[in-house]
Amino acid sequence: MDEKHRIKTNEIWFRGPHEEGEPARVAESVARWFPGVVEAKRRGPFCLEVEYDLAATCLKSIRRALQTAGFHLDAALMEKLKCALVDYSEQAQRETLGLEDGNLPMQKYRATGEAGVSRDRHLDEGVEGPDDPWRHYL
Repeated sequence: MDEKHRIKTNEIWFRGPHEEGEPARVAESVARWFPGVVEAKRRGPFCLEVEYDLAATCLKSIRRALQTAGFHLDAALMEKLKCALVDYSEQAQRETLGLEDGNLPMQKYRATGEAGVSRDRHLDEGVEGPDDPWRHYL
């Protein structure tokens, strides 16, 4: 795959204000420092366009880094579907290039909160959960 196919351009949408002002303006200055990001441009108060080299990073890594930095990303259904499609295609392209899955830690799903703690405790300690007639179907 030649270099022009490795350079990707995608939009990242934000939801809600950021403590330092307009989220896209602040994220523009932050995203430029991420490894693999070629350019970041603000397209509006809640939209950031990023151009990045797929050999160095992926959209999933950039989005996760922005979330870690305190930005609230848009979680609308259409945005989630778009991101899922981009993540899938980029993962396939990275595998074709012989690259690993970015700089993301591979962790299996683990429930959080009270439900996860109580479920894990029941499974680990052999403690029976509440008397639920539907439990034997799980």
